[in-house]
This record gives sequence, structure tokens and C-alpha cells, in this order.
Amino acid sequence: MHDKRYQVFISSTFQDLREERRAVQDVIISMGDFPVQMESFPAADEDQFEFIKSLIDKCDYYVLIIAGRYGSPAEDGISYTHKEFRYAVEKGVPVLVMLHGEPGKIPAEKLEPADAGRQFLKDFIKEAEHKRLRKTWTTLGDLKLAVREALDHAKATKPRVGWIRGDAVASIDTLEELNEVRKENEKFRVALGNLSVEIPLPKLPNADELITLTLLPLTSSNDKKRGSSAKIQGSWISFFPLFFSNLDVSTNDWNGEYYFNIDHDDSCIMIASAIAGELATVDTTGCFKISRSTLERLISYYTEAGLMIANGNEGTTPFTETAQRLARRHHVVGSASPFAIIEGEVTVTTIGSTGGNFSRDLDDDIPF
Repeated sequence: MHDKRYQVFISSTFQDLREERRAVQDVIISMGDFPVQMESFPAADEDQFEFIKSLIDKCDYYVLIIAGRYGSPAEDGISYTHKEFRYAVEKGVPVLVMLHGEPGKIPAEKLEPADAGRQFLKDFIKEAEHKRLRKTWTTLGDLKLAVREALDHAKATKPRVGWIRGDAVASIDTLEELNEVRKENEKFRVALGNLSVEIPLPKLPNADELITLTLLPLTSSNDKKRGSSAKIQGSWISFFPLFFSNLDVSTNDWNGEYYFNIDHDDSCIMIASAIAGELATVDTTGCFKISRSTLERLISYYTEAGLMIANGNEGTTPFTETAQRLARRHHVVGSASPFAIIEGEVTVTTIGSTGGNFSRDLDDDIPF
């Protein structure tokens, strides 16, 4: 696959957002893309605006930064920033809106001084965020992160033409030859399709089949407590309620669509600490972990068992309706701890100020 680069137009009012524009420019460059903006001569008349329109025509994405000002109006009463936005929408360029999240904290000198200007800004914001990808920010760090996330998402969901180095693009003749080879390969594939070998899938263990998980010691975040090592035995299904409740899942809302993300490192700690908590009489929070390979094995089993979504990360949860219902039933019924310690012990030791600062990094080389 060719390494594409994209042109990203940066639009905002000028004087009040110099640092913000520079921060967005730096993010775009760090992503390997090309920022396009009018730093030397911001749009201030129709002739310059015609030139800006020609630049927007060539851009793949359009980043709009809005804070406390509407901008200088043209003869028709619409600011040039507003005009740029409408032109990008008209041309079908994906628009990524970066809206200041705390306008009450914007310095007075960076706000619209008149009621009319404030109303124009309010109407502009309403128009810009309607059914469109939008992120809020309050600091330069927030803004840079928001732009990076928005561009990554836009590239994945709204692919554009972009740019590829000329020496990386195959000639038309080469492409035609490759296409002919592809057609011939397809013919052979169809002809030999009946000769393909069927590989049987391994049988999935029963839900009540016993497995052993290794709990690894971890120093708590305040460096005052440390867990112990132990091997815990339970069934696949007995571990599920704690897995369900402690898998660290966050949700993002992009343009009205929800996507979830699993934090594997925190999940390893939360799940292990919850299991330890079933076998101890003290607070085990943050004092145990399971390895990443153990977590991946649990995820694989529950996915194959139909309790987790197999593909993608769309929606607010990785769990299926069946899984959510199963977790609720276990919560309602309740029971004594279904786990057994088969090696080691589950203890939490208090450590002194010189007890050392143990690493919280997860060791994927620890066996299941």
C-alpha cells in the first residue's frame, strides 16, 4: 500500500487564534500531512477569498477552529471564516470542527465586543456543529489531541484522494499487466476451488470446564501496597461476571456514531484485582494483574462463545445482548466464590517508603 499524504486546510479567525493555528499546523505536519493556511495574508477581501477557494478545492480535509470571535464580515455580512466553511461544505470536503469547550474562560480581548457579533458567532457554531464531526478543547494540548483523533477518524471513515510520491505510482501499462495477471489467477482459483483443504476448527471448551489463571503481584499506584502471586482455578463461565464488570471500556461519539475502545493494560489490573478480591478479606484494588496473553485468551473464548462482538468496535460496548443478560442474571443470583487457590496465596502486603517502586508494565511473556 502506498504511503499517502493529505492536504488539510486550517480555518479560523486570525488574530485571536495565532497559537492555536500554529499548534494545529504542528500536529498535521507530525502526522506526515500538509497544512494549508493563509498565515501571511489572511482573507480580507473577495480577490483573496477567490484564491482561498482554489486552495480548498485541492484540500482533502478542512479543520475549523472556533473560539470567541466570529471574524470580520464581508459586504454581505458573513465573515470570511464562515464563507470558507460554507465553501468547503459545498465542495464536499470533510469538515472537522474544533469548538472551544469553555467560552466563559476566554479572555475578554478575544471575545466579540458587540451583541450582534456574539449572535453571529452563536448562529455560526450552531450551523457548523449540526450533524458534523465535532470535538471540544480548552487548552493547546486538548486542541492538538482533538485534531489528531479527528483526522485519524476521518481518514478511516471518509477516505480522500491524497498525495502519493510520483516514483511510488506504477505506470498505466504496469497496472494493466497486473490486472491481467489478477484475472488469470482468479480463473485458476475458481478452477481449483473444489480442491481446497478444509481445516477443522479446534473444539471450543465447555463453559463449565476448569481453567487456571495466574495472578501476578503488582504495587498499587500509591506505592503503599503490593499483592502476591497465586494460581486461581475456576470455570470459563465463573470468571465471566468479573471479566464483564472489570473490562475497561471507553466510548467515543463521532458525528453521532459511537465507538468503543478497550484499555488492555488497565483491564489486566482491574480483572485480576477483582478475582483476588473474591478470595481475600482486604482491599486488593490495584495490587494484582494478569498477563496480556491471559486477557487475550479470555477475550478470544468469550468472543467464540458469542458473548463479545467478533468484528469492529462500533457501538458502546464489546458485549452482546446475551452477555449483558448473563451478567445481570449472575448479579441477581449471587453465590459463594467459585474460585480455588491451587498454588501460592492471595495476600496484600503494606510496604514502606523504601519498599521500592515496582513497575506496572504488563509482562506478556508470563504463561497463561
